[in-house]
Amino acid sequence: MRFEVFKRDGFKCQYCGNSAPDVVLHVDHIKPVKDGGDNNITNLITSCADCNLGKGARLLSDKSLVSKQRKQLQELSEKREQLKMMMEWREELLKLEDEKTQYLKNKFETLTNRIVTDYGVIELSKLLKKFPFEMLLDAIDASTSQYLVLKDDCVSEYTSESASKAFLYIERICRCKQNDEKFPEAKDLYYIRGILRNRIPYCDDKKAIYMLMEAYRLGVEIEDLKIIAKEVKNWTQFKERMNEIIGEDA
Repeated sequence: MRFEVFKRDGFKCQYCGNSAPDVVLHVDHIKPVKDGGDNNITNLITSCADCNLGKGARLLSDKSLVSKQRKQLQELSEKREQLKMMMEWREELLKLEDEKTQYLKNKFETLTNRIVTDYGVIELSKLLKKFPFEMLLDAIDASTSQYLVLKDDCVSEYTSESASKAFLYIERICRCKQNDEKFPEAKDLYYIRGILRNRIPYCDDKKAIYMLMEAYRLGVEIEDLKIIAKEVKNWTQFKERMNEIIGEDA
């Protein structure tokens, strides 16, 4: 009860306005107990030690203070009701998340004819916190269609290795999708790097994509970068051409 009174009154003495921790707070009776006052919260008020000890059994006659108490009590009740609604909303969200996780589990099991373990369910739940539900559905379709491999002489049973790989690639596909949305030109730049890798004996993959991205950031067109990748005869030539563009001595 003391804590509820303190919270209602904002941990502030209602007589002098001083707040904790600058002063020690007491719970005081608006109508003294010896005069018939009870311990109902409407008869309780936050008071600092000095005001409480100095007040003694003096009855407050300020009706505005009682009105203020009634208003604060109403506000406290409203806050509790809103908190209750927020908690119910939170429970509904958690229930919805569980339903989404179960749906993803069922979808993967239907496509693979494999049981998703409890650990797998936990991983799906984690993925729901990282990626949109619709993106995960698309990723499951993509990973199962690309990585599932049938067992020998079977028409509907897939190898456990391919099912595990399909599950693992759900997150990777989602990450690639997010990156494409943030930087749609990235796919073109990786394609250009693929041209380079197929044409020259050696290619530093990380350095190549870094230089291509820097060149694009500086305003070089995708088609011009494709031409460079098709013209150079080795890694050294490519590196020199890119250094001329981005101004680095890599």
